[in-house]
Amino acid sequence: MNAQPPYPRPAYAWYCLAIFCFAYLFGFMDRIIVGLLTPAIQADIGLSDSQMGMIQGIAFALFYTLFGLPIGRATDRFSRKWLLTIGTTVWSLMTAGAGLVRSFGGLFVMRAGVGIGETTLNPCATSFIGDAFRPETRPKAFGIFSMSTALGVGLTYLGGGMVIGFIGGPTGGNTFPMPLLGEIPAWQAVFILVGLGGLVPALLIAFTVREPARRELAGGKRQASWTEVRAFIKQHRTTLFCHHVGVACILLAVYGWVNWLPALFVRLHGWTIPQFSIWYGIFGGTAGIISAVSSGFVTSWLKRKGYVDGAMRTVLIGGIGLTIGTGLAPLLPTPELVLAGYCIASLFTNFPTSQPLAAIAEITPNQLRGFITATYTMVIGIAGAGFGPWVMGVVTDKVFGDPMKIHYSIALVTITMGLIGITLIGYGLKSYRRSLEQADWQQS
Repeated sequence: MNAQPPYPRPAYAWYCLAIFCFAYLFGFMDRIIVGLLTPAIQADIGLSDSQMGMIQGIAFALFYTLFGLPIGRATDRFSRKWLLTIGTTVWSLMTAGAGLVRSFGGLFVMRAGVGIGETTLNPCATSFIGDAFRPETRPKAFGIFSMSTALGVGLTYLGGGMVIGFIGGPTGGNTFPMPLLGEIPAWQAVFILVGLGGLVPALLIAFTVREPARRELAGGKRQASWTEVRAFIKQHRTTLFCHHVGVACILLAVYGWVNWLPALFVRLHGWTIPQFSIWYGIFGGTAGIISAVSSGFVTSWLKRKGYVDGAMRTVLIGGIGLTIGTGLAPLLPTPELVLAGYCIASLFTNFPTSQPLAAIAEITPNQLRGFITATYTMVIGIAGAGFGPWVMGVVTDKVFGDPMKIHYSIALVTITMGLIGITLIGYGLKSYRRSLEQADWQQS
């Protein structure tokens, strides 16, 4: 076995992770801010639920997918620091650009740009974390990394609700004076402010993060050929299929209800956007942070108990908790109970988002890690971020035919896709253990 280069100092590794979390926070805010602004956008430019579902999901996911595999390949060959710097800059500018357009086509194009930029995030971060942290620390590092999604949700709803309430009135429909632009609708101002904020982590990555040495290289080779890529995928096809598709089914439901929850509270319960945003931002965001941090500890605890497949068992636990909790929550009779149901279920939200990345790092050698992460990102991008919001919008429009039955569409899609996802993950545990046994390149 080849000698491994030394790991970065722990304090510096955690600093780099904090910067990536900062970027991920803005990335996730950029993904879900459109859901928060949906009622105001629809009131202003008259888009249907199906159109908003496409802007929330498919516009982002289509280009997220198209650029995913080339970016994953580039991650294994070039500087992850600079790829992520460019990606963060692109998605931030495109989010700001959404505040400059007033049509379905314009919003679709800008959301597509967000998808292109965010393609860099998971492959670069997964590969970088694998080289910066020792194997026994990685589950916790990936848990902290995924905590950014919880912070993103909390800050988007809490901060977005406050901003909309301040600059847009109770419905978020007023105008706001912006330098050089004059009076623009409040929802456009929110896009601009959030997008420009994302340039801060881009600058920090560019000027304060150093590229770590690559380690855990199968056969000591720095780069893998396409033949080796195909051979790895073929050898681990059952593991990768159950991992990728199982998680994607669960995330389809998660991305769907995250984007449509504001509309549910506005339509069924008469809440304003600021009212919902502030309450869900406080309690849902806190639950998500607890979920992200605890996910790594759950994986480590399972491994100490002898479960070598601890990372994927954590994903399974999270999928079960989410499917039960968020499948029942929208059907509860009062807004307070619905909110409580989602907040309790959010204690599981980041189990199936953080630990799949830890699982990839466990079974994949370094020179394939970016590409395999990109295949995972591609699948969850199509099924989760892409079709989740759109499917729920279509089910509301076409199956129930009534925007006031949005709670039924959320529950139906959540339970159906959640059951498929947890079935696949449970079935794949055996093959995942076999893939771990074959990872003889690992060095501690």
